[in-house]
Amino acid sequence: MATILRPQRRHFFSIPNILSSKKQYSERKLLSFSQNQLYTVVSNVDDYYQFIPFCNHSRVYTNTPMSNGTNVLEAELGVGFKLFQEKYMSKVTCQEPSLVQAVAADAKLFNDMTTTWKFTPNVPRSKLSMPSAADHPTCWVDFDISFDFASPLHAQASTVFFDQVSKMMLQAFVDRCHTVYKK
Repeated sequence: MATILRPQRRHFFSIPNILSSKKQYSERKLLSFSQNQLYTVVSNVDDYYQFIPFCNHSRVYTNTPMSNGTNVLEAELGVGFKLFQEKYMSKVTCQEPSLVQAVAADAKLFNDMTTTWKFTPNVPRSKLSMPSAADHPTCWVDFDISFDFASPLHAQASTVFFDQVSKMMLQAFVDRCHTVYKK
């Protein structure tokens, strides 16, 4: 049986699949703020537009307390840079004082977008369950963001600035803590 080789087609305007692949960024930092302080700043979605780079709108529409003590928010964020201006909805899960996770719910802009903040007091493991642990003056922050744009154009643009903007986002929250807590 003979193998038939077909010539590959190349389109002038085609964009390779690698441009729409999922992008991820993670960073762990020890900060001079308590778990409660960090949680308070990160969970205050309504204020994001005041300090996050490229965020021009932030609004919480619903805040639903769950039976396990978790709050689930529905929030809208507006982001923009030059010609790109977009708004999208997120489901934000807040587990005080240790976790804030936002998952984009708007399938038009993202195939997937998840931002996760974990806060762990910088105390020995034996003291983590103590009530005062959340007020310890230093805390580990684990920041993870991953996304996959639905649009190849957005995906291509993001390859240029993703790591830089991710670092800027984390730093914006640290700077906000300095402003709020006068440190």
